[in-house]
Amino acid sequence: MTGILWLDLFVTVTIVGGALGLLARAVTGLARRLRRLSHFLDDWNGEEARPGVPFRPGFAERVALIEAELKPNHGSSLRDAINRVEQGVRRVEDGLASHLQQHREALLPVERLRGGAGAGETAEGTPPPE
Repeated sequence: MTGILWLDLFVTVTIVGGALGLLARAVTGLARRLRRLSHFLDDWNGEEARPGVPFRPGFAERVALIEAELKPNHGSSLRDAINRVEQGVRRVEDGLASHLQQHREALLPVERLRGGAGAGETAEGTPPPE
């Protein structure tokens, strides 16, 4: 090296310290990623109940529960609830359409008596043919 003991010692300590710092940072980053992978695998596989932690089903069990909600089962699934809402909306739409049709039919004789929608127009709102 340089032949100066304190300078050689300083350079050696700096190099070893820097290498240890980089190694520590790499190990910390690897440990963080392994911990995240461990959490993912725990979520994927599920966890058994233990003191203070309830049972958590795994991915396959959760997907099966979701699929069960998407199929009709005569009343208690999400699909059945959506079907009931759709039927209710359809009834309201049909009732509204019927109600509006009744009003239109009731207004037709009045429009005929007035002679159309406006001066020089037919009941449909178009000019009369020449």
